[in-house]
Amino acid sequence: MNNVQIFELEIEDYRQYEGNQTIPLETTSEKHINVIEGQNGSGKSNILNAITLCFYGEETHTDSNDDEGLESDPLVNKKRLKELEPGESIQGHIEIKLGKGEPEYAFRRTFSTARQEDAAEGDREERQFNSSIGDLRLRQRFGGNDWRPNPNPENILREILPTHVHEYFLFDGEQLDEFFQTGYTDHVRAAVLDVSHIELLNSAVSHLGKVQRDFESESSELGGDIQELQERKEEASQELERLKQKRDDLEDEIDTAEGKIDDIYDELAGSADDDVREMQQRRVYLEERLDEQEEELVEAKEAVGASLARAGGIAYNADALRYAVSELEEYESSQNGVPGLTEELLRGILSRDTCVCGTDLAECDSSREHIEDLLEEQTSESQDAIEGRLRMERALRDGESLIEDLLADLSELEDTRTAIDENETELANISAQLEDEDIIDNERAQELEQRRRDIQGRISKMEREVGELNGKIEQQEDVVDERREEWKQAMREQDEHDLLVRQSEFIDSATGKLTEIKGEILEQVRTETEQRLERYYNDLIWKDEDYEVVLTEEYEVRLYGPDGRKNLGSLSAGERQVLALSFMAALSKISGFSAPVVIDTPLGRISSEPKQLIAQNVPDYLNDTQVTFLMTDVEYSEDVRAYISNEVANEYHLEFQNGVTQVTDR
Repeated sequence: MNNVQIFELEIEDYRQYEGNQTIPLETTSEKHINVIEGQNGSGKSNILNAITLCFYGEETHTDSNDDEGLESDPLVNKKRLKELEPGESIQGHIEIKLGKGEPEYAFRRTFSTARQEDAAEGDREERQFNSSIGDLRLRQRFGGNDWRPNPNPENILREILPTHVHEYFLFDGEQLDEFFQTGYTDHVRAAVLDVSHIELLNSAVSHLGKVQRDFESESSELGGDIQELQERKEEASQELERLKQKRDDLEDEIDTAEGKIDDIYDELAGSADDDVREMQQRRVYLEERLDEQEEELVEAKEAVGASLARAGGIAYNADALRYAVSELEEYESSQNGVPGLTEELLRGILSRDTCVCGTDLAECDSSREHIEDLLEEQTSESQDAIEGRLRMERALRDGESLIEDLLADLSELEDTRTAIDENETELANISAQLEDEDIIDNERAQELEQRRRDIQGRISKMEREVGELNGKIEQQEDVVDERREEWKQAMREQDEHDLLVRQSEFIDSATGKLTEIKGEILEQVRTETEQRLERYYNDLIWKDEDYEVVLTEEYEVRLYGPDGRKNLGSLSAGERQVLALSFMAALSKISGFSAPVVIDTPLGRISSEPKQLIAQNVPDYLNDTQVTFLMTDVEYSEDVRAYISNEVANEYHLEFQNGVTQVTDR
């Protein structure tokens, strides 16, 4: 296997793991999957936490099935802590050996837990502990068994799996069910930015802006009009930055407020009151449907505009066209372009070689030429009239069809507006019912709904302020540009300052080019994410039909099946988890890092039959990458095991007894 993989995970006195335990994880191209299986609470999630703690100094994944919670426990194994007296401490460590063809790096981090003075809890003394985490250390292999310390472990880790992308390689599959909930587009956009490697471009743009400001500030020392213009330009720039900062602060407040609403939604959805729970579920569905309908409304308006552009001209001129057709038909029937002169008469004269006036045309070439010219003119006029009539008749026929299309588009637009109004009315009714004590006998639900309404009101107000600020920012940008031009013009008028102006303009050009490159990179990453997301989803999903997956420029994920678009809110928990797993797989491949993937509870929310069908496709999931699945015994059923056994390199069981976990071969 050419990608980086974990060869060995060593854990000593960490959480449930007493003593020193080593887990070999080396895989091959043919067998690229590891499985570590254990019951809930046996320390399965702490395998993942051990990896993130070693690499990044933090435990980033919590086990939702652990009633005590990770934060309530000290880092060192509890049995070892029983040996301690107040003031004493015990140390443990985690070491991860990884590389490509063979182990190349051994990352190690120690941690310790100290016993403090006991605290009184009622009638008994409660032991108190305090944990601390050491620095990351690294030993690097230089041939054979020659391992030497490397003083820059963070730099090496940054090359393998930097902090900002590790969550796309090391993640909790069960928690991914929440990934595509309300507001997920912000998460998707942030993820695409993470794997785009544009930090350097952002730094370059920021640095160029600073250099430009430093260059231009030099002109304030020149005195006179130039100094005044520089100061006016700087004042405008500072005002622009103030407006942008105010907008950013408001957007942060909106994000925080939306997070509070999500918390309220979670509590309402988990209510013991069936009516409250059903209303909340209905509200989530309606809000997701409303988001889709708002997009449908935009599309419907665009369709009406396009239809109106095609049909409008013909509809407006229909009466004039019908009149023209009528006149042309009358002309064709009489063929009287010249009074009394018809095509038939002219052809008869030429065939007899005698004009109606008695002139012998055979002896008078000019007379023959004159009649031939009249015939050609008469024939051309008749043909033009016919062609013109046919084109106008065709336009009228097409116009009728285009008008029918316009009416259909208008009808669809009106239907969408009606559906939006109905959903908004139902949402308002749900809110009112949750607050009405005569309908819902649940004080907590009423309190939560009132709080939600208050928060939503503040969000709406802040969103309006953001909109107003965006308008002010656009105006202020124009002011900055105008004052900049005034400053440049004044500088150009003094030849000795021309170099400073050219330097500033060069920075403008460079900044514009970098911004353009950044946009192109983001679009490329978005497109590739879309393609891989669709591929992985269709690889993993258990249904026979193929699905089209679209990642829009607004970072919205749209899923289309044989029956049309599927609302993400209508997906089952298993389907959402497969979509999230596919998204993570896409990001891990696009990131450019060849790091191993570790997934806790990959099939946790997937029911029995789909679980078996997914297992058929799991071997192809990231088939050129080491993948370690941390599974419960329910996930890793005999059927699932049978499907993936040919791809499994290592298989372990977590045996949990008396608060201690032992890792054994399965």
